[in-house]
Amino acid sequence: MATNKKRKEQKKETILNAATKVFISNGYKKTSVAEIAKEADSSQVTLYKYFPSKIELAREVMIKMIIDGYAGYDEQLEKSNLSFKEKVEEILNFGSNEVEHVNPDFMGFMIDEFQGSNGDDRVMKAYDKGKEGFWGKILKQGRAEGDINDNIQDEVVMMYVDMILSYFMNPATSKKTKDLVTKKYSNGLAHVFFYGIMGR
Repeated sequence: MATNKKRKEQKKETILNAATKVFISNGYKKTSVAEIAKEADSSQVTLYKYFPSKIELAREVMIKMIIDGYAGYDEQLEKSNLSFKEKVEEILNFGSNEVEHVNPDFMGFMIDEFQGSNGDDRVMKAYDKGKEGFWGKILKQGRAEGDINDNIQDEVVMMYVDMILSYFMNPATSKKTKDLVTKKYSNGLAHVFFYGIMGR
């Protein structure tokens, strides 16, 4: 029998999964709390017990997406039967497929959250928490298989990652950033990062 704590965790997970589905499909602006509650087979009152506002719920959806995204990337990296290059391709395809299904309006909300435009930095903190471990694994395997140039230090790669993220986080370039992502160019950006402009 599930404990009260376990039931609350399960309910919160159900609401988050329902909210993820609705936000990704309809966008942030057009999604109502009532729609999410209906999708979660719950009442709005119950939903507000777990998440005090629509924006807080959307923020938690983003944090969950980041955590699940890192877990998905880790899964690709753990596939021992694939070479480093094949794993990079799997990661690119995984990321591309995820972005492909996100409503442009919710993608805009996500970029706003990364930029801290809504007055909260927890999304960025969630990203940063998994960043070092993720890139550490990629660089370690790439170097072990001789696919990363020894003249390119780990610190340089991380600096480049941070430079790209800084561009995405800059309010002055927010429109360009949203256009790039909502027009599904993010996979192209990832290819440029991994392979360079002379790459595949």
